[in-house]
This record gives sequence, structure tokens and C-alpha cells, in this order.
Amino acid sequence: MSSNGFSRRNFIQKGALAGIAASSMVGSSFGQSVMSKVTDKEHAKFNYPSLATKKLTKLLNIKYPIIQAPTAGAVTTALVSEVTKSGALGGLPLTWTTPQDSHKRIKDVQEITNGSFYANFVLNFEPKALDSAIKSGIRIIQFSWGIPSKQIIQKIKSANIILGIQVTSEDSAISAINAGADYLVCQGTEAGGHVHASRPLHEALKEVLAVADNIPVVASGGIATGEDIYKYLSLGAAGVVMGSRFVATQESGAHPKYKEALLNSVAKDTVFTVCLNKGWSNATHRIIRNKTFKTWEAAGCPQEGNRPNEGEVLATYKSNGVTVSRYEGNVPNVDMTGKVEELGMYAGKGVGHINDLPMVAELIKRIWKEFLDK
Repeated sequence: MSSNGFSRRNFIQKGALAGIAASSMVGSSFGQSVMSKVTDKEHAKFNYPSLATKKLTKLLNIKYPIIQAPTAGAVTTALVSEVTKSGALGGLPLTWTTPQDSHKRIKDVQEITNGSFYANFVLNFEPKALDSAIKSGIRIIQFSWGIPSKQIIQKIKSANIILGIQVTSEDSAISAINAGADYLVCQGTEAGGHVHASRPLHEALKEVLAVADNIPVVASGGIATGEDIYKYLSLGAAGVVMGSRFVATQESGAHPKYKEALLNSVAKDTVFTVCLNKGWSNATHRIIRNKTFKTWEAAGCPQEGNRPNEGEVLATYKSNGVTVSRYEGNVPNVDMTGKVEELGMYAGKGVGHINDLPMVAELIKRIWKEFLDK
């Protein structure tokens, strides 16, 4: 493990929740169509939809200001398709996918729905499938863990693709805006999976909104309910990202033991760590505490090369026989056999509100009703 992996924890800070004035409504035919589903009770609270939310939903061509996180290993084309068909924005994780497989996944979703979905690339790794995604007709591309190069930006803009960039601070937001981002995804340390953030979401959101001007900002990190959506939209976010909540659905490709762990965990069962760093040494992540983490922590959080049971094979992919060893970041999915519960079961701090495994369409209807009833 590199020293960089441990130093990222020094960035974590706590702060008081700062209120941010919500944007006021403006009239438009698009806004009126959305507002027709909102009662006078919601109008009186924070004027949903705000100008920022209307801009985001129009930009992305979605009904609800909800984005499904691109959780690699757990996200299937069926999940993305159902999210998209239900009026939210589905997300395909393509960072570790071959160009050929990326093309197939995009086409599989396009055959099921003509709604909006995006491809996500993690810039700590070469986006090998980017050109394939562009040629496949993807209309939205999102990047995390970095700012895309001028060459990548040129490819995206030349193809008239909408560009989203994950940010965590004022400085990263300014860099993303200067690069040409059409919307920003503001991540906080409450998020599950690999976490770029170094501060709680409300702190990061305040910084990003202060410089975003007319660029829509989406809140990401620990969001699992309609009440959570209400909270961050009332603080000025244009929309939200939900990850763990979509992993715990029928269409998710997560292993049953992973889904069971999500149902049985609460926020304090998660940990922000650098334990599962094999192959991505500088990445902090939030997981559910399991045997691998507890044994590593008890040994003093040793660096790579000195960790307990390092290199032990824990699981095997049934489809191709590839093995996964302890401390790798692979998500337990339905294609695996073995000690999958000792792999990284990523979960955000909102996991305590996940109590069932609904179909995606049912879930989106329910959380939106929770939002409207707040």
C-alpha cells in the first residue's frame, strides 16, 4: 500500500451543516409538466422543482432528478434499463470493460429503452472503451477521479455528448467547469464504494454550489430515501445519486450474500478505509466491516506485502474461472463462488434505510412518493 493511500484519511473533516438558499422557480413548459405532479404542500416548502432541477432534468431528458451510481460488478444492463425506463438516469460502469463488451452493453440497453443513460469512466485508469462508447451512440458520459484531458473533451464535444464530472471541492469544481462540464456530481465521504471525497457531503456541496453558477450540481453520498432527496434538493442540489439503494434491488447483479449484508447493516457497520487497495493503491473506499477488514485492522493496518492472508484466493468467477484474492476490490456478484462475504461489500452511510429488495420500478415510485410526502 502506498503512503498516498493512508494520507487521504487526513483530509476527512467534520463541520456544521450550512444552509444554502434554494433556487426559485421560473416558468417554462418543461417546468409546468413536472410541476403538474406536485401538490401545493410541496410548493410551499422549497419551490420544487428549482431552476437547477429543471435544467438538469431537461439536460439529461429524465423525469426524476435521480441518478443511479455506476457500481462496477453489481450493475447489470437489466438494472440500467429498468432505471432508465422508470424515468431516472441509469449508469453503465465501463472503466474495466473491453471495447467490445462496452459496445454490447450499450446496445443491449438501447434495444430495451430509448431513455437516457450514461457511461462512466474512472480516470485513475485508461478509459480504453471510451471510443467504443462514443461510436455506440452513448449520449451522456460521466468521469470520476479526475478531470478528462483536452483530447478526451474534444472527442466528447465533437460528438455532442453531454459531459458530467465528479467533483469534491471548490477547486475541483472550477477545474471541471473550465474543462466544459455540463453538470457536476458532488461526492461526500458518506458514499459507498471508492470514495474520491475528503469531506462530508453538506460541506462539499456548499463549496461546489458557491462556484457552480448555472451548472447543475448533483449530490452524491449516503442517499437512500425520499427524505434524503428532499434534504439535498432543499440545500440547492439539482438532483441526487443513489448507489447502495439500487444495488439492493431484484435487477442488481450483486451476490445474494452482498444484498443480505446491505439489508442487515446500518451506518456504523460501514468503514471509510484503504484496506482493499490491491490494484488501486491511492483509493479510499467505504465498505461493510467484514472478516478481511477486521483481521487487517487487528494486525495494525499493515501495508501491502505484510497483510494477513494476503494473496489468498477467496472467490472464482463461474463464467471464466478468474480468481479473486483477498484485498482486491471486486464486488461480490452472482457470477462468483467462494468466500464472497470476505470481499469488498461496498455500502454508503444510508445503508440503514435499506430494508428490502424491490424491483427498480417499484423502488423509484416509492422513494419519489416519500419525497413528495416530506
